[in-house]
Amino acid sequence: MRPRDRKKGIVNKAKRFVDGISHPQSLSHARWRLFLSRALQDTLFTPEARTRISSDPSSHVVKMFERAREREPLNASLYVDFKTYLCDNILVKVDRMSMATSLEARVPYLDRELVELAFQVPDVLKAAHGETKVLLKRVAARHVPRECVYRPKEGFSIPMKSWLGYQFRPLMEELLDQEKLRKQGILDAAVVERLKREHLAGVANHSHVLWSTMVFEAWHDMWLSA
Repeated sequence: MRPRDRKKGIVNKAKRFVDGISHPQSLSHARWRLFLSRALQDTLFTPEARTRISSDPSSHVVKMFERAREREPLNASLYVDFKTYLCDNILVKVDRMSMATSLEARVPYLDRELVELAFQVPDVLKAAHGETKVLLKRVAARHVPRECVYRPKEGFSIPMKSWLGYQFRPLMEELLDQEKLRKQGILDAAVVERLKREHLAGVANHSHVLWSTMVFEAWHDMWLSA
């Protein structure tokens, strides 16, 4: 099934779910944050480059779950998010984007005492019956209109899937040039070309992998190319 143009939808959600369950169960919910499958990792890199890969990309998540093994399942997941996704992704984005526009951002929900309290709150007040942020929404609904609180969640993701086919396509073609990749010897040029072709044809959504390889190539050009 081809991915749909819309950000979410049943088809796109189903495809992400299927992709996620192919990852180890030890990653729990973090499986759905990974876009580089084991099969793709085994082909995306050249044989020589694969011999130099010393650790699994998701090993730090597994270690965090090991640290949280004494906690209840929901709190274990929250702990892992707190120690990985929050500090390494979300807060980084907030800091960079706010400072880029001369804004001083604050994160009051990360007050230490509030975080410690949140970990002590019963699970049923955090997530239950398909609803998330149960207690927080109940409190918020006392002060703002309910329709602002109880509505479908919208993330902050950008339409990279579409941009790679239009605005960023020249940049993608430049950074992921086949001849350049062959000389470099890290990424398999033929596999990268297949990912590009499938993405541009709308057969699959490879935006996360393609964008990551583009960022790597830009970094490589800046710091490692002679």
